[in-house]
Amino acid sequence: MSDKEQTYYFVDVESTGVDLKNDRIIQLAFLKEKEGEIRAFNDLCYTDIEMNDTVIAIHHITNAMLEDKFWPYETDGFIELEEGNSETNFFVSHGNELDVAMLGNEELELKMSCIDTDKCSRILLKDASSYTLSNLMKQYGLDGQAENVAKEIGLTDLEAHDALTDAIWHYVLFKFLMTKVENSAEKLVELTSTPMMLEKVSFGKHKNKTFEEVMIKDPNDMVWMYVNVAKNWVDLDHTLTHWLKTKEYFWKMAQEKRNESSWFD
Repeated sequence: MSDKEQTYYFVDVESTGVDLKNDRIIQLAFLKEKEGEIRAFNDLCYTDIEMNDTVIAIHHITNAMLEDKFWPYETDGFIELEEGNSETNFFVSHGNELDVAMLGNEELELKMSCIDTDKCSRILLKDASSYTLSNLMKQYGLDGQAENVAKEIGLTDLEAHDALTDAIWHYVLFKFLMTKVENSAEKLVELTSTPMMLEKVSFGKHKNKTFEEVMIKDPNDMVWMYVNVAKNWVDLDHTLTHWLKTKEYFWKMAQEKRNESSWFD
């Protein structure tokens, strides 16, 4: 299959929270690149889930802003992703789990090959001081490229935690990572699918704490993450399994609770 026949989707979503089962999309944005041409999609989406102040402080989207919007699956962007959902195409995001899960909650099960620029950066950019998108842009001098892409699609301001801005950063970071793997998107897919140990929690009340620290102080929360969050998150499952196995009592509890929850899925 030639590159010209392949389409790349650089996707970011904002959601009502980080519960991979129950939260929903409130903003869907992505760049579609096909045959060297870029097209932007950016939709706010209606939800009937009331968001708390902590979530709103991150993405600055309120329920009032969404009252006249369409449900996620009714938006132009969602319909475009459905039409492009083929094994020959690529889905690129920075931390696949949330984006993939939120789309799955809208009954879009991805067939595309997934590339996680966060995971690939952790493997290929060992000297990075941080793996946030904004830091990677600055440390590797990618800001100018991002600004050029923004101008091309008519976006005047790049702002962290805005889904379209993040999608642009995914695009630029992807291009940079491709230079590290001889321009092989398939290699980035391979790196994405290989389990790796996570150092810090990236969500919830333990965000930015190490898994080791949480295991020592709050092992019951590790069990909760294993049961409620990690089932479809390969790296998180791999990491939690490692730490829970260090305490036989909590490892046994985690397995029992996951088996119990599977009866209700």
